[in-house]
Amino acid sequence: MVFCSDVDLLYWEPDVLKEAALASQTLVNGTGDVAGTVFTASTGASFVDQKVEAGQVIVLTGAVAGCFAITAVSDATNLEISVLYDELFPESGDAPPGVGVGTASGLGFVIRSFWAQRKVVSDLLMQAVGLVPGTAEEASDVILNPRALKRACTLGTLQMIYSAMAAVASEPATFSLRADLYERLYRRALLAAQVDLDLNGDGLLDSRRSPGLVRMVRA
Repeated sequence: MVFCSDVDLLYWEPDVLKEAALASQTLVNGTGDVAGTVFTASTGASFVDQKVEAGQVIVLTGAVAGCFAITAVSDATNLEISVLYDELFPESGDAPPGVGVGTASGLGFVIRSFWAQRKVVSDLLMQAVGLVPGTAEEASDVILNPRALKRACTLGTLQMIYSAMAAVASEPATFSLRADLYERLYRRALLAAQVDLDLNGDGLLDSRRSPGLVRMVRA
């Protein structure tokens, strides 16, 4: 389970998928055209084959430039994309319409992901509430409100990204400052989060835990 998406990172750092390219994983790149909320690739690998999905981010360069949310994969060469705004991916109900990013042709594009960092942070969060990945408890117990961990996952992922950037930068000060900021915000988010667990498979709340609190177990 992964508690945040690449799009969630954009709410904090709108250009992170562009400026942190070295720390990301490139899924597909090429050229294409955009018309409102529809992006059509003219070169590049299949979006379907490369496992592109809603919640990821496309970076465009050219007459229309920036990082935009992918809201749907229509087929191998077509995406629905949108300018970022609040509740673009609602917790329940139908998704609202996307906001067009413009109209242009011959754009460069790349779709990158920080899936690896998001997965590491998500596994740490699960361990913090007593669910160690790969164990019987992790396989059987259910987090009833996974969105409670989205903020912490997002902030922890950003901390990892900027720490990695600082480690390879010739002038690391700016990246180190961001990494320190996100580490502090991450720790606050851990203390604020309240995670509801179903421990017996009946769909009901059995335990409420905070990933920011240390639980003592009698030996």
